[in-house]
Amino acid sequence: MLLMISVILFFAIIIIDMVHYGALYLFLRGIRRNEWTTPSGDFVPKTMVLLALRGVDPFLKRCLEGLLTQNYPNYAVRLIFDHPEDSALQAAKDIVETCRADHVEFIVVDEHIETCTLKCNSLYHAAAALDPSYEVIVILDADTNPHPNWLRQLVEPLSDPRFAAATGQRWYIPVTPNPGSLIRYLWNAAAVVQLYLYRIAWGGSLALRRDLFTEGNLLNDWKTAFTDDAAISQSVQMIGGKTAFVPTLFMVNRETCSLRSFHRWVKRQLLCAKLHHPAWNAVAFQGTLITLPLLTCAGLLVTGLLFGDVSLIVWNLGSFAVYWGGVFGTLPIMENNIRQLLKQRGEPLQAWGIKRTFLTLLMIPITQIVYTSALIQLYFLRRVEWRGVDYEIGTKKQIRLVEYKPYKNDNLTENNFRSI
Repeated sequence: MLLMISVILFFAIIIIDMVHYGALYLFLRGIRRNEWTTPSGDFVPKTMVLLALRGVDPFLKRCLEGLLTQNYPNYAVRLIFDHPEDSALQAAKDIVETCRADHVEFIVVDEHIETCTLKCNSLYHAAAALDPSYEVIVILDADTNPHPNWLRQLVEPLSDPRFAAATGQRWYIPVTPNPGSLIRYLWNAAAVVQLYLYRIAWGGSLALRRDLFTEGNLLNDWKTAFTDDAAISQSVQMIGGKTAFVPTLFMVNRETCSLRSFHRWVKRQLLCAKLHHPAWNAVAFQGTLITLPLLTCAGLLVTGLLFGDVSLIVWNLGSFAVYWGGVFGTLPIMENNIRQLLKQRGEPLQAWGIKRTFLTLLMIPITQIVYTSALIQLYFLRRVEWRGVDYEIGTKKQIRLVEYKPYKNDNLTENNFRSI
């Protein structure tokens, strides 16, 4: 009986690998073409870029320098802070002064709504006070480094009336290939395929048409949201629009992170989808689909070792080998295709090398273990910390800010990962 189960699991994992390769094919086909109709002329609607800051991010200088020197003629920037003594405020002022930028506004929000996160609170107040002449609102994260054409490429899909939002995606290329950074890279490589297929937006590079605020319900959604990006899906559906994925906007993140930081971070990423996105059930099902067979194989392998059953050992080791090889086989394909896009805009890229390749191979099963742990803990998560403050998560997906506190600096450098 146990042998039959092992054989069934072996072929089930082969099928799962084939499904993953099929999803990868759809993803790669999608990033080779634009979904929208290219505008006949120069599409540069009046645009406001919103950047909520809390503490000095490691790449804040690069982010602001890139943002303030865009090849876009008609945009302004609002930098939003939740406390007047936040160190990011003075740091941002110094950078803006050095860049001699005159299209930047600094906003300090003194009202902290208890039913949403501080980031959503900052974006809500900044967007609610916008002049009606702004046709597009763009959201940016401080760990994004915009290249000169970033804003043009992000806004362009909104020229097609079918699309109400446009998003890029992150791609990790850590300077130091430590376990935490490599696991984050592996998890994200799988996650970007899901984000594309399920149209889950990323707040690091996100353009929104104005009618999401006027005809949709986005402002009210932000007042009760944990995250700004996953919360847009309802408003996009409400106005009958779509979210466009911009294949040229894989934004490189080179920060290093520890395993502990990654575990906290990935739980928040999953929580965002669980609370706000209609595709959450599909995401959770996909995670369970591979986790349960692997756990069963692990149990059968241990049984085979305890009782000296060679057949059980061979079939279940074979299952792990198929899983391992299937995951590792997708990486060079993804890496090569995305690197081609990055090279086209002159992004500096380092070679992987034998050592990094070997370490990445070793991290594959550990990534699955850490991800499974985060997925399980997510269902018992009732309190979460994010940038120095705690939030309670209610049984009906309510968010409550436990106690507001100004941000305490942690002296991060460009090689440190802030779990944002």
